Amino acid sequence: MISLRRAKPEPKVVSRVRQILQRVGYNELVDFDYEVAVPYGRQRLWADLVLFESGIPIMVVEAEGTESALQAGFEEARLKAIGLNPEDPVPLIWVAAGKQDQCYFAVASDKGAGVRYELIGERPETLMRPERLTELIGDYLQRQNAELALEMRYRQEFQTNFQKLSGNDHERCRDIIAAIKGIMPRTAKPIRQLLKTLQVGRPDFNLARAFRWLMRRYFRPLASGKSDPVRKYGRFFTPSEVIRPMVEVIDPKSDESVLDFACGSGGFLLHAAEHLLKRYKVSPSDIAAKLVGYDWDETCVGIAQTVLSLASAVPAEKLNIRQGDGLRLPQEEWGEGSFDVVLSNPPAGDLPKDFSDASDDDRLLKSLPKLYEVAFLVQAVRMAKEGGRIGIIVPHGILANEQLKPLRKWLLKRVKVFAIVTLPRGLFPFTPSKMSAVIMQKVKPRRLYRVRMMETERQNFERQLGKALQVRN
Repeated sequence: MISLRRAKPEPKVVSRVRQILQRVGYNELVDFDYEVAVPYGRQRLWADLVLFESGIPIMVVEAEGTESALQAGFEEARLKAIGLNPEDPVPLIWVAAGKQDQCYFAVASDKGAGVRYELIGERPETLMRPERLTELIGDYLQRQNAELALEMRYRQEFQTNFQKLSGNDHERCRDIIAAIKGIMPRTAKPIRQLLKTLQVGRPDFNLARAFRWLMRRYFRPLASGKSDPVRKYGRFFTPSEVIRPMVEVIDPKSDESVLDFACGSGGFLLHAAEHLLKRYKVSPSDIAAKLVGYDWDETCVGIAQTVLSLASAVPAEKLNIRQGDGLRLPQEEWGEGSFDVVLSNPPAGDLPKDFSDASDDDRLLKSLPKLYEVAFLVQAVRMAKEGGRIGIIVPHGILANEQLKPLRKWLLKRVKVFAIVTLPRGLFPFTPSKMSAVIMQKVKPRRLYRVRMMETERQNFERQLGKALQVRN
């Protein structure tokens, strides 16, 4: 494929677009990305910015320096919107030219084939509100297999009240969890409104996903450097489009237990619960009893408890989600080799001294660097039953770093690796490494076997990942 020479987007206009998107509630490099490659025949175009919803492109943004370039910007954006998804073109275009904005919506062509883009007389801020997006592109999202309509309405309610709270994003998240737990007054009206939305009294996966979406702000660093708690303790948010295909291929059964020893916002537990309910018709109370989570951070535990409680209607205090050291507590409370399934995206980087080290009692592993990813990968193998399945996200370097060769040697004597899939860098914007999803089974290999290795791109990412991981028999 030929890559055409690309002109850099106008920086001031891109900055203005970014600020608008962030005000509406979208996260840079997670929900929207810059200079996205667009296949176009044998050539490659570049979209200045693309907004995604659950990995699905929903808007192409073209940034032009002056208002006089509005029409040229529209023609470029139209070409790229079609190129991103020729069978079902991206439904929204935003041309930001200087200080002027024009937005367009795809409608069926009068000629019966393809689409044409009509000008919408709305500001981008209005257009991108969840309820307006659902109204405009709900059919498109449905065709793309995104279950977002009701979830997006919940998101709007949460976002509206969240923005009215005082403090930074981390303080707001902590205040919400403290109010849910009843350990701080619920006097602020936005808190009362938010809690009212949460009180449904029945299992509601849309509400659970929307609350987890809101709480992802707790997983964004507020400062640069390793002293920021998000970086120090590896608090990274795992998008649902990563989790869903991993849960599908691991396929937790109705009689199986599931562990996430670094559960963060509870994403793996939530999607495991939804999988058990939809595929195996397990009751919400039985599901809750089979899912076990740990996290070092008290607020993360509160988020995960709330998410799973919304999904199961089981009170948070009756869930098996606890605060503490995920490298020590699972074996103390359950014993090694106790879980049929281990699913997790553990922290990466230097292991703080206040964490246990799973390699301390193994001579082969003692010489390894004290890293989160080393300790949690070892812990995953130890906590899985013989024959148990493991789905884990690790930095790609752990698979190739010469210094970690003893770890790979230790690992390959104990597990059979089915797939290693490198994930797009933008999915985890606050970690410098490429990340990979690894699917394994705790069985001793008896002969040579093939491992499927694949890289994925952001466009149609979830579909690519699902296809790459479908390797187990």
